[in-house]
Amino acid sequence: MTQAKVPQSISGVPARWGRFTAPQLGWLVIAAVPLYISFHAHLPLLPVFLGSSPWVAGATAMAFGRRQGRRLDAFTADWALFRLHRKRFDHPDSETTPRDAKFVVVDASEPRSLPWAQS
Repeated sequence: MTQAKVPQSISGVPARWGRFTAPQLGWLVIAAVPLYISFHAHLPLLPVFLGSSPWVAGATAMAFGRRQGRRLDAFTADWALFRLHRKRFDHPDSETTPRDAKFVVVDASEPRSLPWAQS
């Protein structure tokens, strides 16, 4: 019996150049930018290395770091979007309430408790 070939999407497969993926190469290029510019400006080596070492370390961490099984740059971007996103959901028919309100009463004409919970 022959196995059926199942079509698979290849868009989720990372493109590779040698042992590096495209995002890793991008972060390594970002890490090299201040060094490249400084060398071409003929700046002294010690201040260049000391000044750009946090930048290079951060970009290298983004290139190779992982957090909770995901790439660190994707995790950081999702975290930042979560922090910036509005976390309060309103009913479309509700009136605007202050930002510090704990909940919004949607329909005030209904009884406050559930019918089977009333004694």
